[in-house]
Amino acid sequence: MPRSRRLVPLLAAASLALATACGGASRPAPDMAQEAFADAPAASGGSFSKAAPAPFYAEKSVVGSDEKKPLPDAEPDAKGMAARQVVYLGFLRLRVKRLLDAVDALTEKVTAAGGYIESLSKTVMVVRVPAGDFDAAMNTLAGVGEVLARRVKALDVTAQFLDIQGRLAVANETRDRLLELLEKTQDTDERLRILQEIKRLTEQIESMSSRLATLRNLVDYYTITIELQPVATHQRAVVNRSPFRWIRDLRAHYAALEATDEAELPVPEGFVNLDDADGWEARAADTSVLRVSEVDNEPMGDAPWWAAAVRHELDGRDEAIVAEGTSGGLAWLIAAEKDVQPRGWLVGVATQGDRLLVVEAFFPDPEALARHKAAVLGALDGFRIK
Repeated sequence: MPRSRRLVPLLAAASLALATACGGASRPAPDMAQEAFADAPAASGGSFSKAAPAPFYAEKSVVGSDEKKPLPDAEPDAKGMAARQVVYLGFLRLRVKRLLDAVDALTEKVTAAGGYIESLSKTVMVVRVPAGDFDAAMNTLAGVGEVLARRVKALDVTAQFLDIQGRLAVANETRDRLLELLEKTQDTDERLRILQEIKRLTEQIESMSSRLATLRNLVDYYTITIELQPVATHQRAVVNRSPFRWIRDLRAHYAALEATDEAELPVPEGFVNLDDADGWEARAADTSVLRVSEVDNEPMGDAPWWAAAVRHELDGRDEAIVAEGTSGGLAWLIAAEKDVQPRGWLVGVATQGDRLLVVEAFFPDPEALARHKAAVLGALDGFRIK
């Protein structure tokens, strides 16, 4: 058989692998997101477990049922079946007597458990804790102060994890076959075609490997955001308060608005889209978050008008506007706290009739903002309202 005819099946397989890697193939239906909210103060005390991750339990893990289902960590079980992989996210708002003492106490508890402080900006800490007993981790941290708000979210990413693993295996196998064929092929044109396919496959493999590593990081380490409210504070009062409640409610580190998936947005490089989230949400291993929310376009305004209203509010919060522009129908701005290690916060708005879509990105520190800024702004170019 001529070499060119032998090459066709391999290139067809490579094209299929590339299409699959880009998301062209259908993906397994994700499991239902599990989310539990509790406003009552958590029990103080407890300790982190440094042992191998034990099974977790999430309230109402099956819709319509109060039965608690085990959510084990992501390792094959005795039968070789893939166990469920869950991303745990926590939020605590604590009233404390003295801010610095609370920061020191939280840091001590996190580091003693083998975790680390991802970021600390004014009164907000983002910590990462190795997978273990999630309730114990939350309760231990909550014991540092009086719990004003507590939020727990458990996102099952098993289907997503297996999907990427499967596509990565196909792409690697196809590339290996092409490399074998390359060694046997002498025709210059055929070698160039094979090399081109190998290059494209390699790029896709690197992208999928990065996404898989990000998912592993999110599963292996809990992400807990802690907002501290000192009993006595001397912070400057916020001026220029917006007349629009949704703008006043905006918080960089907290999803204060109603999430929506009624938007199309490419996933930036370095992020993974969490299919089980309430709406469109993507996260990076450094706790950077990109999310989409929706509110009523009332009073009726266009994107630039609403962006100016957001800027007015942030100016009153003493936020420094470090960049602004338009992308994909969005009018956006990036703000940074006036702090030693300021977190970054992107807010973008787009309108469609009586609908107002809000895109937010949280960057825990200046390094994260520098790392992801170009990719996030590039993704905004592909923003579309469904």
